[in-house]
Amino acid sequence: MRTVAVTGASGLIGTALTAALEKRGDRVVPVGRRPPAGGVAWDPVARRIDTAALEGIDAVVHLAGERIDGRWTASKRRRILNSRVEGTQVLAEALSGLDRPPSVVVSASAIGFYGDRGDEELTEDSKPGTGFLAEVCEQWEAAAAPIASPDTRLVLARTGIVCTPDGGALGRMLALTRLGLGGRLGNGRQWWPWITLEDEIRALLHLLDTPVAGPANLVAPGTCRNVEFVRELARALRRPAVLPAPALVLRAVLGEMADGLLLASARVRPVRLEDSGFTFRSPDLTSAIAELLSSGRPRP
Repeated sequence: MRTVAVTGASGLIGTALTAALEKRGDRVVPVGRRPPAGGVAWDPVARRIDTAALEGIDAVVHLAGERIDGRWTASKRRRILNSRVEGTQVLAEALSGLDRPPSVVVSASAIGFYGDRGDEELTEDSKPGTGFLAEVCEQWEAAAAPIASPDTRLVLARTGIVCTPDGGALGRMLALTRLGLGGRLGNGRQWWPWITLEDEIRALLHLLDTPVAGPANLVAPGTCRNVEFVRELARALRRPAVLPAPALVLRAVLGEMADGLLLASARVRPVRLEDSGFTFRSPDLTSAIAELLSSGRPRP
């Protein structure tokens, strides 16, 4: 049994990860502003953390950060950036000062690191892109860099679009498609790197357990274009997918978020995961959607 501290433990990924860690016998220590009994108090805005409570922790999974959906106003952009960079800096300083630091830290990042790259094939060795999300991810990863040491293995988990019927992008797309309102976004040719929630959690556990270090792309090998994603979802639900959302409309409604998130193209490959022996349960979109729609929830 290991003791694993988790920031963002109440979020979509954090909740599922906590359940998976506890099922296999690990003890989870939530880290947050108002942690339950036995948790670690952490206020990234005030730059405070209960360092003493981190002593003896075997591993850390750092998932906390402001949600990126919604219109990117100036204040929203600040919250997205500061919640990731300042929060990670506070955690890194605390972990670096421990007498016995954790042996592994998996710190969240995102495929936004690569920016909008068209049809270029991207691996963990690819350079960062441009744009707001790329800048956020680059600073986010730089803030985590001091955690790496001879005693602590640091992994940067660059996650794609996490698919679950319980929320996130797929949850919203399911609702629209069931109403017959599904359709491509823009021209639909942008590559959408996705991963099921089940494989996301399995990949995080794999990164805790195997000697992977540095960036790791958490995306399925069956990356597809947005139009293919939409068509496959509609086919599985037996609904039409004939109402595209033009890029101009998306930009008018969502502003910069439309180009930075929905219309951006990133053809990302999970090289580090596959080279380290990870096997996806849902490697292609057809099997993933069939599993998600039949089970309703990912297997634990």
